[in-house]
Amino acid sequence: MKYVQYLALVCLLASSQLVFAVEEAEHQYTAKEEIVFSPETRIAFDRSGKYTTSRTLTNGSTVTEFNGSMRSITVARMGPDGKVETYCTSDAQAAKSWMAGEFDTRPATAQIEAVRVK
Repeated sequence: MKYVQYLALVCLLASSQLVFAVEEAEHQYTAKEEIVFSPETRIAFDRSGKYTTSRTLTNGSTVTEFNGSMRSITVARMGPDGKVETYCTSDAQAAKSWMAGEFDTRPATAQIEAVRVK
């Protein structure tokens, strides 16, 4: 009979812990100042041409290698609904602002107006 009392006590303690575990926290984006890009990503945002090399082949065509620098970079963040959101940009500051939640890229809903007959 003592086992039933201990089992009831364990169930009571475990269920109270589960109630606290299911609390949902409000979604927060990372602060803009805390977002730091890796050296490889900083190279990808570089537009100076410092990492670009070109060479001319024997047939006269030119081959350009960007060596990590790119035209546009896609960054991602976790949205308030728990889904991954992506944003494509060529500016590192715009990428940080978007990742910090300062602006949204979802298309604005079209406002429907009644047609007026003149």
